Amino acid sequence: MVSFGAYGSTVRTADKLPGSEQKAISTVEAGAQGTQGTQKVETLDQALRNIEEQKKAISDLQARIAESDGIVKKAFEVRLDKAWLNLLEQGLDFVESVLAQEKTGVNIDKYRQQAIEILGSQTSIANTTAERFSARIQIPDTELSAAEQAAAYTKLFNLLDSVNRTYELLIQSIALSKQLEIDVSKQEALLKRKLADRAANGSILLEMAMDNVTALRASVSAVPADAELKAKLNVAINHVRNLANGLAAVLAMMNKLEMDTADYQEQVLSATGQITTDVFEVGVITNLLVGWGRTLWNVIIEDGPNLFFKILLFIVIVFGFRKLAGFVQSLVERALEKSHLKLSELLRRMVVSIVRNIIIVLGVLIALSQVGISLGPLLAGLGVVGFVVGFALQDSLSNFAAGMMILMYRPFDVGDLIEAGGVTGKVSHMSLVNTTILTVDNQTIVVPNNKIWGDVVRNVTAQTMRRIDMVFGVSYTDDIPKTERVLQAILDSHEKVLAEPAPIVRLHELADSSVNFVVRPWVNKDDYWNVYWDITRAVKMRFDEEGISIPFPQRDVHMYNQST
Repeated sequence: MVSFGAYGSTVRTADKLPGSEQKAISTVEAGAQGTQGTQKVETLDQALRNIEEQKKAISDLQARIAESDGIVKKAFEVRLDKAWLNLLEQGLDFVESVLAQEKTGVNIDKYRQQAIEILGSQTSIANTTAERFSARIQIPDTELSAAEQAAAYTKLFNLLDSVNRTYELLIQSIALSKQLEIDVSKQEALLKRKLADRAANGSILLEMAMDNVTALRASVSAVPADAELKAKLNVAINHVRNLANGLAAVLAMMNKLEMDTADYQEQVLSATGQITTDVFEVGVITNLLVGWGRTLWNVIIEDGPNLFFKILLFIVIVFGFRKLAGFVQSLVERALEKSHLKLSELLRRMVVSIVRNIIIVLGVLIALSQVGISLGPLLAGLGVVGFVVGFALQDSLSNFAAGMMILMYRPFDVGDLIEAGGVTGKVSHMSLVNTTILTVDNQTIVVPNNKIWGDVVRNVTAQTMRRIDMVFGVSYTDDIPKTERVLQAILDSHEKVLAEPAPIVRLHELADSSVNFVVRPWVNKDDYWNVYWDITRAVKMRFDEEGISIPFPQRDVHMYNQST
């Protein structure tokens, strides 16, 4: 059973005085130090009372343990260990408060002596508490199920954390003792030995755990359908991570005591892959570089020729298939040019690109297989990546699908004048995702393919011939037959107006202010606007020569005088 040691004498020093006398002394001291000093002394008194209450709680737990057995006794023992840990923390808090008050000039001679007595008991209490925690540590049986191992390891690492916390408090106690000029060299040497032993044991356990992970991974590879094996592998991986973190905590305490931890830091790094500030110490860096250099040299000596041959083989295969892809690409391009298939420019480029890329991808896969890389997991991984990318790029895939529909049904091609997606202009470029349109006023507009395919597409230049629809109005007083002859003569005299289909000149409607004729000549699609402008100009000039008027809107107003 752990004794209170100086804790008991310390608290008894405060208990020797009756309550009234103790209060009187505090009042005298406070009067000398002022109101602020009174508050600080009362804080220290409260800290001592908290220590007394914790000591009493420990005594109660010890009595209950003596009267209990079985599970109840174990539960009280767990509480007792935590109570001792709390007592250590309260003692250190009191000592820190005493040192802090001393720096402010408050007279705390009595409390300073009590702080020294408390620090004198810290080592024995901390060591005994750590031993009690360590005694409950049990390594789980490897025959347990994955779930049972996970639960057992959780308890194990909770106990290890408590042990580490105890030693951290002891390191803090040693540092405070040095501030109070107490000789703690023996206690420090003992603590260093204990930490060195813990680091060595932790290193061995970590190495064994890493070997266990390697073995379990081999078992899972051999029997991938065994769910229990996979679960045990996950437990083992977590075990390695927790052991590495525990060892890192011990190394952090060793660093506070200026102990050499370079070799262990390297092991923690290899187990976790996490680079901490400790890694940048000269010793750690040196060991890591030496280890990596030795490993690299062994690889070069043992596998260098084979590795060089594989790399050379990979480069030769990829290079050969690239040359083959270029040759096949030129063959496909010439074949498409000589064929009588009416393929769109987009389809031509797509066919050529697909053929070239298929050959290159095939070459890369063959090269990877030749250097010993399994293609099964690679293809499976590409499938998963493709699913994720496809889900993230839904809009782009919608445009791609629309591009495929445009490719198949060919509503337009490069060079066509179209009206689609709210844009009118000439198609300058097409891809499977978007279409680039050059408007008549020379603006470049990129339209997503799903906007085009989901809208009405008007291809102005899809046909070789176009009809120009024009309307000309003359006055109601003009000669109708003469006007028809003049309009027909204008159409017949223009060299770009086609004879077949024959142009049409008809009286179309009797409008409000004019008699309207429709004029509809047929032209080649490239001559549309030239003919339109030429005929409009010729009509104006001939009407002026023939005395045919082109009326503007007018209204007759009739006024009546009504006698009153």
